[in-house]
Amino acid sequence: MEEFFAPQDELRIEIAMTAARLIAEEGLDYATARNQAVKSKVGKQRIPRDRLPSDQDIQDELRAYQALFQADSQPGELNELREIALQFMQGLAQFEPIVYGAAVNGTGSAHSDIHLIAFADDEKEVDYWLLNQNINFDACEDALLAGKSFPAVAFRWKQRWFQLGVANHMQRRGLLNRQAPDGTVFQTDIAGLARLIEAP
Repeated sequence: MEEFFAPQDELRIEIAMTAARLIAEEGLDYATARNQAVKSKVGKQRIPRDRLPSDQDIQDELRAYQALFQADSQPGELNELREIALQFMQGLAQFEPIVYGAAVNGTGSAHSDIHLIAFADDEKEVDYWLLNQNINFDACEDALLAGKSFPAVAFRWKQRWFQLGVANHMQRRGLLNRQAPDGTVFQTDIAGLARLIEAP
């Protein structure tokens, strides 16, 4: 298949901007949004992986899009997302959950899912807890956090989709309070999420 070549920075930015719009307006995940953005820009032509925008590139464009087009609605939607995540995490407190993704990095909206990791010696402990709460769930793609993969389930609660991964207790210290390259925290615990909600 023919490879497509265009000015590297320009193409990467265009793809990132299109992906950001798809995430903001349609609630797509980053990978799906990036794939659709590539198709919209170059069709079926191949782009080398190292010329595609990173998740951070897309997130930067997403922040810019929200500031420009969703400044009146997105902050309130983010707060609602965080409130729902906090309520669920408080119920799940025995498993010392960590929340990550849009609820933490500030890009959350009405379209965003809630991503959590719970910690248990056996992942079935979390499954049983969900069943005891009358929450039906399905196995889904693995949860990804800090370059690690964890078995996960998906379910709907208070009109929001959740992805809940499970890791063992030994892994929690290595995941909590990790920072992105720019120094921002991209995951937090119950107390940290409460502080984000209380922050002006």
